[in-house]
Parts: sequence; structure tokens; C-alpha cells
Amino acid sequence: MALLCFRRLLTDRFIGFRIGAARLYRLPGSPSPVRAEDICGPSFLPDGRHFLYSESRAPNDPQGESIYVGSLDGSSPKLIASKTSGNTEYAAGNLVYGQDHILWAQPFDLRRFEFSGSPTSLTSQELDQELSFSHAEFSVSANGVLVFQSLSDSSARLAWFDIAGKELGQIGGTGYRDPRLSPDGRFLALSSDDERNGKSVIRVLDFTRGISSRLTDGGNEGSPAWSPDSKRITYRTIDALTEVPVDGSGPAQILLKGEAYLGHMDWSVDGHLVFTVFSGISPSLKVYSTADRQVTPFAIGAEARFSPDGKWIAYVGPLSALDSDAIFIAPFRGPGGYIRVSSGSGAQPTWAHDGRRLFYVAPDRKLMMVEFDPRAKSAAAPRVLFQSRIIAPSFSDTQYAVSRDDHFLINSLPANSSSPLTLITGWTDAIGKPK
Repeated sequence: MALLCFRRLLTDRFIGFRIGAARLYRLPGSPSPVRAEDICGPSFLPDGRHFLYSESRAPNDPQGESIYVGSLDGSSPKLIASKTSGNTEYAAGNLVYGQDHILWAQPFDLRRFEFSGSPTSLTSQELDQELSFSHAEFSVSANGVLVFQSLSDSSARLAWFDIAGKELGQIGGTGYRDPRLSPDGRFLALSSDDERNGKSVIRVLDFTRGISSRLTDGGNEGSPAWSPDSKRITYRTIDALTEVPVDGSGPAQILLKGEAYLGHMDWSVDGHLVFTVFSGISPSLKVYSTADRQVTPFAIGAEARFSPDGKWIAYVGPLSALDSDAIFIAPFRGPGGYIRVSSGSGAQPTWAHDGRRLFYVAPDRKLMMVEFDPRAKSAAAPRVLFQSRIIAPSFSDTQYAVSRDDHFLINSLPANSSSPLTLITGWTDAIGKPK
């Protein structure tokens, strides 16, 4: 999948990384690889030759991430710390990093490249974090001024839109993600940050009775997926895929365990679960069968969805170029190869209930639609439905759902508005001067 980040060094040199290619590159000019691990958030140290980065096997890795110091000469990196979360930056003699939605500062020795004191918390448990690859939403300047995005200030809401993009209404409450409508249309499953502290649980909203029920309490649940009969929900925890009855008639049970699960999953009408794992340098799709409890690989990709009849799978897959991806449709079983349906990059494919239309989100947040002919095994050119304000256009699970009457429930930012940022000054005085 394409995910690019860049950090600037002085005025004419950049360093960047590409997830999918899983390498760190030196720019400008022809990109030359510096490191080849699964890395995130490169940030230069003051000498302009060494840089910080975090390394993780996958998003949602239960072991968290590790902070390293690397060098432009390609020499072996040095491990600084483990079990952190997100990017790391240096300022005023300290490394600033996120862990458990708390922002920390810890004195750092630039000669030995090691911590030289104890950490101090700069925020309470409210640091926002981009969920796909654990990027903590903060930035710190060389003079110690700090700005961060607080979870409590998030302005996203679940809002209904018609097929022309007209807003029809909102669902009350905040902290919701991963909306999934039940097959019968009566319920909405979602991951909910009830306390606004980054700890998500699974909730179900009953549209008929207007009540909300909490199904889990672990604080690390997400990516809910409905069973075909609307009686069970499968969801992702830190290290497992787990299933729970919607009516509370039994305890949650682990369905699969042992891999770096991303969730992004969907059930077919005949009892197959397609889900995403992260192994090697790319996400991949696998399918679990309830008939024999076997898991089989399907494709390199993510965010898969079964067609309503269970005969096709739509997913995000890589193109030949290392920094690009697209939406594909492939037969689940039977002859034939995959069909590319997006003209450019795309994410979050979702089927219409007629099985002949597929929706997805373009990089600029436009909601797209493609007409699909399963008999001819062909797709028409994609067209724009409307400009959305969806919170994340790529690789952040599916942040919208489609009803039977083609209404869209979108995790949406408000029009002409953005979440406020929190500015902190003088934090170096509070933690003491660096040695």
C-alpha cells in the first residue's frame, strides 16, 4: 500500500520512507535506500547525519514499536527504547514520544545516543494517534514549543448523506470509528472511545429502540464485522480475532490468534471470513472457513469486502509501482483473474446491496462509484458521487457504511471546521534543564 512520509533536513535535503516498499530513502536526486526495515516517522537529530525512527512489525503490534537512531551512511542502527507508540522527535535535550496516548519527554545524550534521565509526562491520556501506522499527532520545534492534537477535541461525527452528498442528519455521540451496518439494517456496530482516551470498545446501536449497548470492555477492540444472520460480531483485539453474540447470550470467544491482525474483515453469506494480516513488508488477505476452520491465503492487499452473493471480493491491492495501489475485484472461487476497477488509488471498498455497484474513497476524499457486471466480469469507468469529509481517506479501516436505500453513514469532519490544536510552551522548565 502507498504511504509516504518526508522529513526535511536544513534547506536542500530530505529523508523519506515508503510503507509497502518498507525502505528509507535519501532525497533529492534519484532516491537511494538508507534502511530496509518496516519503519515509521523519520526525524533528524541536530547533527544532520543521524536520525530517529520507529520500527514495528505491523500496526496494532502488541509489542509496540522500538525507537532507533540510524545514520545516512547506512551503518547499523542503535536501539534506544522499546514498547513505544508512534513517531519520535528531539528538542531541547529531550526525546519526545507517545506511549499509551500520553506524550513523554526524556533527556537524551546526543554523544552516546542513549537516554540520560527519567521520562516526564507532558499530557494526560489524550494524545491522538493515527491508527493505521501509529503516527502520534504532535510536533515539537527546536526551541521547545510543542503542539499536539487532543482526542478530546476531535470534531468528527457519524453523519448520514444521500447519494448526491446532501447531509440528512447525525448520530449523537463522539469517539466512534469503523461503522458497520448489520445485514438486516436494524443495528450499527462500531468501535467507541467511550472515555476519549484512545481505549476503544465495541458498541451496538439499535435503531429501532434508540439504545446503545456495550459488548466489550478490553479497551483495544476495533474493526467490527457482522455475521450474515446479524447475531454475532467479529472484532479485532491486540493479538486476536474474537467473536461475541450481539444479545449477550454468551461470552466472547477467540476465533483466530497468532498473527499481526489488522482486522479490515468481512463475512460471506456461506461462512467465510476474509481478513487482513501484516507479514513481511506488505499487508495480505486470508480467508477463514467455518466449515473446516482452515485459513487460506487470498491475495496481497487489505480492506477486503465480499459481494452480497459471496462470489466476489473487492479489496485494495498493490500495483507494479512500489508507491501505488488500486481497487480490485477478484472471484472468491472459480476461474478468472482480478479486475482493476479504480482509475487511480483508492481505499475502503464497499458493495451496494444489489451487488452490481462498488463504492470506494479516492485519495482526495471523493466518494466514488463503479458499476460492475458479474456475468461479463467487467467494470465501467468510476465516477464521482460527491466530495466527502471522511476522517481518513486511506488505510484506516472502513469509515463509512451503506444502507439498503443507498444512504451513506460517514465518519465525517464538519464543514468548514477543523479540530483545535493544543499548544504547550515552557515545558522544558517544568521538567528541568538538560545536562
